[in-house]
Amino acid sequence: MKKVLIIEDDPNIAASLDVRFTANGFVTLLANDALQGTRLAVQSRPDLVVLDISMPAGNGLTVAANLKKLPETWDIPIIFITASKDPRLREMIMGLGAAGFFEKPYEIEELLVVAQQTLSRKHVPSRPKETETEKWSRRSEKVLIIEDDSKIAMALALRLKAAGYQTELAFDAVFGLSAAVRTPPDLILMDISIPGGNGLDLAQKIQEILPEPPLIICLTASKQPALRQKAQELELAGFFEKPYEAEELMAAIKHALEGRHEPAGEPTL
Repeated sequence: MKKVLIIEDDPNIAASLDVRFTANGFVTLLANDALQGTRLAVQSRPDLVVLDISMPAGNGLTVAANLKKLPETWDIPIIFITASKDPRLREMIMGLGAAGFFEKPYEIEELLVVAQQTLSRKHVPSRPKETETEKWSRRSEKVLIIEDDSKIAMALALRLKAAGYQTELAFDAVFGLSAAVRTPPDLILMDISIPGGNGLDLAQKIQEILPEPPLIICLTASKQPALRQKAQELELAGFFEKPYEAEELMAAIKHALEGRHEPAGEPTL
């Protein structure tokens, strides 16, 4: 069972997190200040730390920085939670290699999803090298979903998993970019209106950063024609206005990925 250290000075929030993580099969440890949290992290070496930023006996950012310096704890992923609305926090925690960032009040289900995905990435066993033929035949394309509406994101993830795809979720532009760079997906489903940035601007940034950019399909509730035009200029793989037909979106994903995997020299019919 995975071990989660919760460092949170609010007893009600700590108890709520304790109950939900335990109900989902985790072993939990609780600390109510920075010193106790650091000591427990070193002694118990948890698989994951959930860390409040504002608490007694030290700032959560300082705790995280110290944990990253210690040989016992440097590789433990950290999910930050905070009541602060300071926009500089996102940039600061990104520099600490955060696995997630949630502003209070947050959806506990979203936090649990990020925790589970973080731990599954950390413990994925290495695979033997595959031949090119095996790569094409193995159905394991990865789809990154960047969508701030948790219900839509979860519905997309469930449908994609049922179709045999790997999925990862990001709920804002900052962590969407981080996920895309950290483990580049084959395709990104991206809402255009997301916290922390515009989806089309994020798509352009991803295309500029990655040497082999993923396919990108944009989703939006907006009816502005300029958005579709910008998507065409970026040569995105698809553009869907909400509400869209789920089957049409799945067909577009399948078609885009199959087209990308066409062997060189064979024209797509």
